[in-house]
Amino acid sequence: MKKQFHILLTLLVLISFFVASCDVLEDEEVYEEEPVAEESYEEEDYQEPASEDAVPPAEDIPSERPGTVIYDLGFRPDQNGFSFENYGDDIQVTNLTADEMRRMFGDQVCSRLKDDQCTLTPPAKQWMEQINDAMAGGHCEGMAVLSLMMYAGQITPDQFGGSVAGDLDINDETLQREIAYWWATQATAPTAESVIRGTPMEIMETIQEMDANGETYTIGIYKEDFSGGHAITPFGVKDVEDGLYTVLVYDNNYPGQVRELLIDSRDNSWAYEAATNPDVESELYTGNADTQTLDLTPTSSRLGEQQCPFCEEGNSSLSGAKLAAPAQAYNQIFLDGKGHILITDDEGNRLGYVDNKIVNEIPGASYNAYRMGASMEAPDPIYSIPDGINVTVTIDGNALDAESETDLVLIGPGFSIGVEEIILEPGQVDTVTFLPNDQMIIYDTDQDESPFIVVSIEDQAGADYYFEVQGMDMQGGGEIYVSLDTKAGDLLIGTEKLTNEGDFALYIERFTDDDEEEFYAEGIMLQAGATIYVNYAEWTDATPEGLYIDVDLDGDGEPDDQYDVSDSE
Repeated sequence: MKKQFHILLTLLVLISFFVASCDVLEDEEVYEEEPVAEESYEEEDYQEPASEDAVPPAEDIPSERPGTVIYDLGFRPDQNGFSFENYGDDIQVTNLTADEMRRMFGDQVCSRLKDDQCTLTPPAKQWMEQINDAMAGGHCEGMAVLSLMMYAGQITPDQFGGSVAGDLDINDETLQREIAYWWATQATAPTAESVIRGTPMEIMETIQEMDANGETYTIGIYKEDFSGGHAITPFGVKDVEDGLYTVLVYDNNYPGQVRELLIDSRDNSWAYEAATNPDVESELYTGNADTQTLDLTPTSSRLGEQQCPFCEEGNSSLSGAKLAAPAQAYNQIFLDGKGHILITDDEGNRLGYVDNKIVNEIPGASYNAYRMGASMEAPDPIYSIPDGINVTVTIDGNALDAESETDLVLIGPGFSIGVEEIILEPGQVDTVTFLPNDQMIIYDTDQDESPFIVVSIEDQAGADYYFEVQGMDMQGGGEIYVSLDTKAGDLLIGTEKLTNEGDFALYIERFTDDDEEEFYAEGIMLQAGATIYVNYAEWTDATPEGLYIDVDLDGDGEPDDQYDVSDSE
């Protein structure tokens, strides 16, 4: 009964707090940062943090809510936050480009570097596309981080046309790309590995240790099933009454406003009224010491070298120097679309959603929930699996109320494999098996599908390759596999368990230090019970006869037919 009373009191206090939470601060002192002469915002050019003299006194925080401010960083949402609200794919913006990828991971992300223009390796391009697609759900992480860094003087707003973050215009492409850069750090190490998790009281105590001249943090809040995540910027703590505290935050869904996250010390719980989209009704996020749904990400972890999860040979510093590879490499699994996935290794250990909650039984595996804050339905987290482990992924559409175009991609050191453009129907359950050491993917469905199978590989015999087996006609369903035999130089397509015959189109990109070559052909037969060998290593643009394809019809490992396919482009 006592606990129920505390919960009821907490909710009543919270509701009363947020009646006035939409009031925009007025008459606050404008925080001006010192201008800098240089326009570069590389790590070595970060400016000195704001001086203590520039921090407004705590009593200058106007508020109609009760309580005493016991900690104040000096950040003010109406000046130091952005004037525009969090955005997803509702407006046309530019996110990561090859320049940001090179800035984050070094020159090794470039298949070709000519006249200071970087052509990404195919795995790097695939990773960038997955990250950019995820930003369609919101950019709150990048906005929370960048506004805080601008306040601390680590990046100067005048590089984007203003003296404070509140002056800046979302229509500036350089600002869009900068927000996307810092958003993407949530998916990389050491940033993702440096996240601080603890009880609500421990989180609040750590926030009070922030210093604009030292360490700062952004807050991540999540639903209990991690189906939605949001990033906000803390700047103060208020002692309310009777063991209740609030953390003062800038929420980029609500430009210019001071918002408050409630922490109840009596039962170590927290609550925050938020909308993942500011145009919809608010939603109450809650948690306690056990849920682990409140965390902090230190800014310092984002400033150093970010480890490249898709690079074949270790990692690079921002200067381009090679770093030693981490002791354990990982493969990242991305789901783009609705529905959930469950990953199972050869031992039966699971990672993913079970009964609407995430379980993790795979040794060494982890997951990283997106912090986006504008999408009502956040995608599944990024799942990280130790490299070399074979896994079977169940794509579950049982919770869908309408069909969803779905992509599932695994990206590892120097390669990527995936299946794209699955039209997942309500109740549909498909399986995908990844065998990373063989760059093999096996797709099994009982539905009529025409998916794209994508495979990419870095630095094979002096060239990088990207393959698309497009629109494979799987009428009546069945099982199909695609693998890459790099020693023989063959792309294999296995249709032994395909229900009916069909056809497909083949697209290949070949990257060298000097050139980029493309091949496209359509109407290639997809015969049930066959194995197709595409002899990619023997092809270049200079090969007049086109591309050789061998077909094994009886499964004895010997080709029964051979034909050449001409480039139709």
